[in-house]
Amino acid sequence: MPKTRPVPALWREEVFHAAPGLAAAETLFDSLPDALFCVKDRDRRYVAANTAFVRAAGRRTRAELLGRTAREVFPAALAAGYEQQDDQVLSEGTAVHDRLEMVTRQDGGIGWFVSQKLPVRDAGGRIVALAGISRDLGTPAAQGGSLDPLAAALDTLHRDYAAPLRIGVLAKKAGLSNSQFQRRVSEMTGLTPRQLLTKARVEAAALALRGGDEPLGELAARCGFYDQAALSRQFRAYTGLSPGEYRRAFRA
Repeated sequence: MPKTRPVPALWREEVFHAAPGLAAAETLFDSLPDALFCVKDRDRRYVAANTAFVRAAGRRTRAELLGRTAREVFPAALAAGYEQQDDQVLSEGTAVHDRLEMVTRQDGGIGWFVSQKLPVRDAGGRIVALAGISRDLGTPAAQGGSLDPLAAALDTLHRDYAAPLRIGVLAKKAGLSNSQFQRRVSEMTGLTPRQLLTKARVEAAALALRGGDEPLGELAARCGFYDQAALSRQFRAYTGLSPGEYRRAFRA
């Protein structure tokens, strides 16, 4: 009697048959330990992933991940944001570029990543899957000391994120013009100074939301947002959830 193929393997083969290049992409990204690569089918199930993604998802082998959804392997608050992006890619065919988001790291902690997601189409142009890659912002910052001229300005940005910081002031602190400062920071981190500042504020807000019941208006002011509406707008833009939804998800 022929051996039955596991269902996740069949889902994987179906997508790979429709888009053969994905198999090579998975193999290629396996050589990049600091990049997380995955492919999901139209039902939002993982059908491909590199080793770094498998470990970030808390699994030991690829087989333990395949066929599962984001909600089955990541914290609910994070998975909700991923799935919102998935809907944009799979339902609308719209790519996600340079999305700053929180992702679990291979050591179990939560870090900041810049992610890209693209629709995968078959030969007839039908969307059959999505492919995503995320780059850990914790790794590019230390590159042979090349960040040293910017260290004081970036330290101020991360330490005093709640203050009404002006990018021009930070540029002057680094001894650079505004355009030079913007370019250097982007080269080092993949983000603009404004994105880094927003990241720091959103990260501080997320930490507070996970650990307390502080009113959102007070939390917004403490984390450097103009008001509660600004907090809600920026928080949703970067996480896919409102502050209230994020707080409730971590309490569930």
